[in-house]
Amino acid sequence: MRQANLNNKQVIGMVTRTNAAILKVYDITGTVGIVKQADLIVLEQNPLEQFEALSNMSMVMVKGNLIQSPSVVRIKEVDNVLKSVW
Repeated sequence: MRQANLNNKQVIGMVTRTNAAILKVYDITGTVGIVKQADLIVLEQNPLEQFEALSNMSMVMVKGNLIQSPSVVRIKEVDNVLKSVW
């Protein structure tokens, strides 16, 4: 992220809208909208201000099903790579 000189909004757009378009599934996912699949995460903090907020999810909705206290298994190696690019 730092190396590409992208801001948080650009990165989030790339991993949602852009990937959905590349995979040719933009009509059903990638953004929030009517007739789109409801895969959402609810966060305590704003990821546009602090990208690390994406690591602390309060709730997750997958295909319309709400998961209220999602558990996350941390992988040290992945965390280290992510820290290097944040």
